[in-house]
Amino acid sequence: MFRSISLRAAWRAILGLLGLGLLSACSYPDLSPSFPEDAKSLRAETFDCCFEPEKFYPAPLIRAIIPLATALGPTVAGSVYGDFYETEFPGTLTGKPEPVEAVVSRMQPLDFMVVGSTSYKMGRMVPGRFTHGLVYVGTEAELRAAGLWSIPEIVPYHDDIRAGMTFLQAAAPAVHLTTPKKAFERDRVLAIRPQLSYAERRLAIKRLFASMGVPFNYTMGVDPTHQTFSCTGLLKYAMPSLGLRTRQAYGQQAMYPDDLAAQAIRGENMKIITYVLGNDGPGFSYRSTYALMVDIAAYWGVPDTP
Repeated sequence: MFRSISLRAAWRAILGLLGLGLLSACSYPDLSPSFPEDAKSLRAETFDCCFEPEKFYPAPLIRAIIPLATALGPTVAGSVYGDFYETEFPGTLTGKPEPVEAVVSRMQPLDFMVVGSTSYKMGRMVPGRFTHGLVYVGTEAELRAAGLWSIPEIVPYHDDIRAGMTFLQAAAPAVHLTTPKKAFERDRVLAIRPQLSYAERRLAIKRLFASMGVPFNYTMGVDPTHQTFSCTGLLKYAMPSLGLRTRQAYGQQAMYPDDLAAQAIRGENMKIITYVLGNDGPGFSYRSTYALMVDIAAYWGVPDTP
């Protein structure tokens, strides 16, 4: 009874904060007057981000919430996202087949995307321009061509892949497959190609599909026991050779999708395929690597140059 009361009280407190907009405040970066000039110094080879990851939210509050995340997460997600799971999430790319075709046609198995959503308040909760990551597992033909179709861990999911579920993600309530249409219910999408040997690709497929059904980690934390996965934590587990970066934040090791984007910009074990933003009206726009750096730096600040 005491635990139930505590969880209900914590949930009411979180809803109160959400009502005040405090947990989405990080979507509004405070640009200095010098930013346009400072941004001219951005260089791909030295680009970095995600400085001071605890600066957006009150540390005592987040440290108090993290231990309750597993218990509160499903209730929070269900209450906040509601019918979006069954209908569609709002976004400037949502419901537009053109950007889906434009991006997915360039991808191959084990490429991944980091995506951002600002069209609804809860889409802004994770600090950064990008707030989620998904892996493109590919079509049957692509997986056969890559020599990955017959790996035992993927075999139980052949019918799902044939039905068009070609993206895999750690998202509420657990690791699962999804469709390209659902993956693009966002405002921005950055497609990234990891540099993997054939052996590393086989390992990634094995680990990704062996993780199906593993509960979602409702923090950005990296669970060293692999009993839960955040979206970025799953990528780190599946592709250890990439050296994906973790940061200490709120008492745990965490991974931010913007860090993956920054590593791709620098060309460290991965490269950028394409970056697109949805337009407010019809269509979408391609954005350059420099524009990507500016978008991220406008959030975190311009990195110091050596």
